[in-house]
Formats: sequence, structure tokens, C-alpha cells
Amino acid sequence: MKYRHAILPTLLLIGICVSLVLSPVCSEASTAQTYFLQGNSFLNKNKLEKAIENYEKAIALNPKVARYYYSLARAYHRKKSYDEAITQYEKVLDIDSKFYWSYSSIGDIYLEKGDFSKAVSYFEIYIYKTPNESEKHYYRGRILDIQGKTDDAIKEYEEALKNRSDYFDALKSIALNYMKKNDHPQAESYLSRAKKLRRYDEETLISLGIVYTKMKENAKALDVLNVALRINPFNRDTRFYLGKAYYGSGDLERAIQQMKQALTVAPDDSEIHFTLGLYYDKKGWHDLAAAEYKEALYLNPDYLLDKLEEIRQGATMDDQPETNTECNGIDENTTR
Repeated sequence: MKYRHAILPTLLLIGICVSLVLSPVCSEASTAQTYFLQGNSFLNKNKLEKAIENYEKAIALNPKVARYYYSLARAYHRKKSYDEAITQYEKVLDIDSKFYWSYSSIGDIYLEKGDFSKAVSYFEIYIYKTPNESEKHYYRGRILDIQGKTDDAIKEYEEALKNRSDYFDALKSIALNYMKKNDHPQAESYLSRAKKLRRYDEETLISLGIVYTKMKENAKALDVLNVALRINPFNRDTRFYLGKAYYGSGDLERAIQQMKQALTVAPDDSEIHFTLGLYYDKKGWHDLAAAEYKEALYLNPDYLLDKLEEIRQGATMDDQPETNTECNGIDENTTR
């Protein structure tokens, strides 16, 4: 008992000393985690500068945590600061090679930059590293997409779904490939499945709106595109296809309004100018129509020639109004 009483004060003293030594370290780690969580909150709200600022503070306090760098890389990636994003993803791999999904993220960046060979290289590394069979099939599909092998890509995405029926990215990729093939019913089927998983994914809503417009299911197109509009009022495709859906529904006023809004987002888009010209023609505003045709001609003569050829051959231009090859003062000879 005598020794026990002698030992207890010593242990207590040691505990106090250890606590004093470790408390700054624990405090810094705790503060770093707080900055990291704040960064995540800003990233979710798409406040990228604030997210980057908080991630960098977390890293300054605790520079050996891979997920801090990974989140910082994601913020730079979303900001389209591609070189900085790649640098941060590489730091992730230096700290922890088990963060192998960084390879797929770097591949995504090179794909967005148009460097397809590097994108394929990084996707192949990811396929080798990941133990997930669905992921292997999905990224094989992406490589085949890059190579233009649409049918083979669809098969790989389907294989990914066999192991994971709720694989959102695979569903969306299959749908986009069917859109390329102009198989709109199949595209609609997969997009509808994807929408059930993520009701407010902007790209899915817009793609579904495009498909419904091409299928002439204009009421459905208006429903999904108006949701997309509330998410982001500055998307060119949302405005453009809303215009087409309104025209298909017989609402020429709103069709014109949406095409004009589309031009505020993409003022140098010849397709929008030409389509607005067609709608002005239908309204009987021929001078305004001629001005839009001339702008389309100025921006892209080949586009206008192609459209004139479609009209001359009697091709259906989706839901566009009928017009003649003269386009109110712009005949084919004017474009040559």
C-alpha cells in the first residue's frame, strides 16, 4: 500500500506532462478537421474560393492527410484550374497510394482538356488498381467511348450495371450513347432510371428534356427542362430546348422568349440565331428573321448551308416551322 500511494502522484504528474505536450498537437488536428469540414460545406454550395481557402488552412495545420489534398484537388477541378488540380491529386498519391481513384480523376481532367491519350492512360491505371468490378467495366466503357466504339461502350456499361444496378454514371453514359445513335426511346428509358436516383442532376434533366423534345413529347420536355432552369438559368441547352418544346406545344411567344434568353448565354451560336429566325418567320416578322439568318450566316456559313440543304430536300427539322429555301432574302447563292 505504501508503494501504491507513492506511485499514484508520480503517474498523475506524468499524465499532466503528457497532456501538456500533446494538447497543442491535438488542438491543431482538431482545428485542421474543422477547416476541412468547412471546406466541404463550401464545396457542396459550389463556393469554390472559400472551399479552397479552408482546405489550404487544414493542410497548413496537418499536411499529411491525403483526403485534405483530395478535396482541394476536387475544388480546383470544379473551378477548371486543371494544372493545380492535377498537382494536388498527385500529392494525394504521394501521401497514400491507396487513394487510387485519384487516377480516374486525373483522367477526367485530361479528357476535359482534350488530351485523350493521357486520359486513357490514367483510366487504364485506375482499372488496374481498383478491386471494384463495376468500376472496371465502367472505365473500360469510357475508354471505348473515347475511341468512338459506341456499341462496345454500351456493353461495358451494361456489365457495370449487372454488378450494381443503381450505378448512376453507367446509366447516364448508356443513355448518352443511345442519344448519339438517335435511339431516343432507349435513351429515355435509361435517363428515367438515372433520374430516380438523382432527381435534380442538371445534365440528366437536360438530356431527358432533349430526348422528349425529339420524341415530340413536349409537355414532358417542359416539365423536366423547367426544373433544370430553376437549378441553373444560364445553361444554353436548357434555354434552347425549352424554346423548341414551347414551339412544339404551340406557344410561339414563349418559344421566341427562350431563344432570346439562349442568345444571352451563347450570343455567337449560329444554331440559336437560325432557329430564332425561323420562329420570327412563323410570327410574320420577316425583317427580324432576315437579321437572324444573316447573323447565323456570318457566324457559321457551313451551318446555314447545311440547313438550307435539309429544307430543300424536305428533311424534317425536328419541330421547326416550315420555311422556304430563300429564308426571306437569303438564298443559297448569298452564302457562296
